[in-house]
Amino acid sequence: MPNQHVPPDPRSTGPLDLSRLVGVKLGNYRLERVIGRGRMGVVYLAQDEALLRPTAIKVLAWASSETRGQDPVQWFLGEARLVARINDPRVVQIYGAAKQGDYCYIAMEYVPGQSTEALIARDGRLAPETATDILVQAASALHAAHVAGVVHRDVKPGNLLIGPGGVTKLGDFGMALGSAGFPVGNAAVRAGTPFYSAPEIWRGAVANGASDIYALGATYFHLLTGRPPYVGADVAAVERAHLSDPLPDPRELVSGLPSSCAALVMRALAKSPSERQPTAQVLMWEGRRALQELAAAAHALLASTPVGSLQAPPPRPPRPRPPAPRAAPPPLSAQFGFTQAPFAPFDPLQAPFQAAPLDLVRRQLRTLIEGPATALLALTGPPGSGRSTLLRQLAADLSATGSRLVLSADGAGRDDGRSALQRICRAAGVPDEGETRIDGLLHRLAEERGRPVPLLVLDGADHLSAVPADLETLASAALWSRTFKLVVAGAPGLGALLAPGGVAGQPERASELSVPPLDADQVAHYFRSWLRATRAPDAAALHLSADAMLLLAHRSGGRPGLIDILGWNMLALAAAAGRPTVTSWHAWEASIDGPWPGATPPPSARLAPPRDWPTSEARAVLDSCRTRAGLPPWPTEKRP
Repeated sequence: MPNQHVPPDPRSTGPLDLSRLVGVKLGNYRLERVIGRGRMGVVYLAQDEALLRPTAIKVLAWASSETRGQDPVQWFLGEARLVARINDPRVVQIYGAAKQGDYCYIAMEYVPGQSTEALIARDGRLAPETATDILVQAASALHAAHVAGVVHRDVKPGNLLIGPGGVTKLGDFGMALGSAGFPVGNAAVRAGTPFYSAPEIWRGAVANGASDIYALGATYFHLLTGRPPYVGADVAAVERAHLSDPLPDPRELVSGLPSSCAALVMRALAKSPSERQPTAQVLMWEGRRALQELAAAAHALLASTPVGSLQAPPPRPPRPRPPAPRAAPPPLSAQFGFTQAPFAPFDPLQAPFQAAPLDLVRRQLRTLIEGPATALLALTGPPGSGRSTLLRQLAADLSATGSRLVLSADGAGRDDGRSALQRICRAAGVPDEGETRIDGLLHRLAEERGRPVPLLVLDGADHLSAVPADLETLASAALWSRTFKLVVAGAPGLGALLAPGGVAGQPERASELSVPPLDADQVAHYFRSWLRATRAPDAAALHLSADAMLLLAHRSGGRPGLIDILGWNMLALAAAAGRPTVTSWHAWEASIDGPWPGATPPPSARLAPPRDWPTSEARAVLDSCRTRAGLPPWPTEKRP
């Protein structure tokens, strides 16, 4: 027979004993055993007999005498409403709340496993990497709560639940304070557990995000050392320590504790709220940075292990090569011997043009990314400057061996309305919707610990008077966490927009590398490189006049993207005219608005120059180009 014990009305003023409800059915839930106790209730493991899943049921246990005049039922239901507003996988989810007779209860997600408090009681202090991973996940949950306008007020080891696979979830929001309309808790009631309460809470201040960060920092101290930061014979002694005692250095309690962990916990436990991490998100990023440093140290230790004692991980599958360039259209193929289309998409690892200044920028870009000092880099230049090609080559170079995760996306606005962050999330295979998508991305990147730092590559950040919020978040995460590197290509000045003030007043800013234009000689070299790469070895000679190359350099401004358009159309004009020479007229007449489809000039294009070529306008431009090249002016009698 199920236990039919009926407790007193929860609104009574007497003590309640709800520990004997095994077998009682509340709604669809059959209570099976007690799994926890808190200030506001007793938590049972129950079976949802409708959905056939285990569920945690929290039954109200507070009396009105403990709530200083507030209705405990409303307080209890307020907790459910608050948590239901938080959308984060690291927060214990609420399934529903109800009242049945004298029972008021909340149905919650059941997290199999144990709390960090129980884990420490059983095994002692945790390894630095395990403790820091728990901190990062808890900070992610806190950030989601703070974004939803909820202050937890009781972060402690007992409220961090460790589930399968090491997944940490933050629970017990019974002491939480919400924004207007959700008067849960009472600011006048000092919430929290003394060992983890911030100094300002002891002084009577209202709890806020900074006090939650302090409580999580104190919890992290406990995870690392096996004890709270301040201990005392009584509550008064603990209060005095939080208010005035210097923070114990955790490295004095744990020999060999990494300095990155010590710095992280000591900042979170600063006496002044302004000296702590400004947000829980920043605390999470700093935790990820510490994890990266721990992984690097472990990797260095493994590297020093004698060969033969370790088994190498299986190699990653090779990166798929891009499709072969499109075939050359018949006019260019028949007239000029092209076997592939010139100025077309190419394999980034086999670029036709391998010369200064793009080759120099490519090497500088690679050096900066490989160096430890660069977490955020802006590659700048106007559209068509070659920056996109350089980014593709960088991504191909660094991912060719399969040792590094490289994610690329176009950061420009598209008709589908997806942001740069959403595109990166999609490339990483993580959800790209919701407030916590950045956290999901960082969780994915954290899986790369022990390997080279992942690289995120974004193109198309143009026409920005201010950096979009999601791109600013990515840039800040790169600088704070150091768990990935971010390269963003865009207009000049982008670096100052990405990180205008560094990190927390420190001079960690975005490095900016500019892509210079090609000069006239380099433009001619670029054009000829494409001809060599795309024509048959035995093709008949194709002549390029010096003036055609000078005009091409002038009209393109030395930007490879525009050279590609003009060069394609210049060849189309020469092929249509049946002449194996590219002349100044072709460079003058070629459209710069886009490549002609099929390399076929439109009917409006003139295949031959006028009798008075060059016109006065063209002569002025040609003479200017020739003067800059150190050549004499255009001869009066010269024909193209």
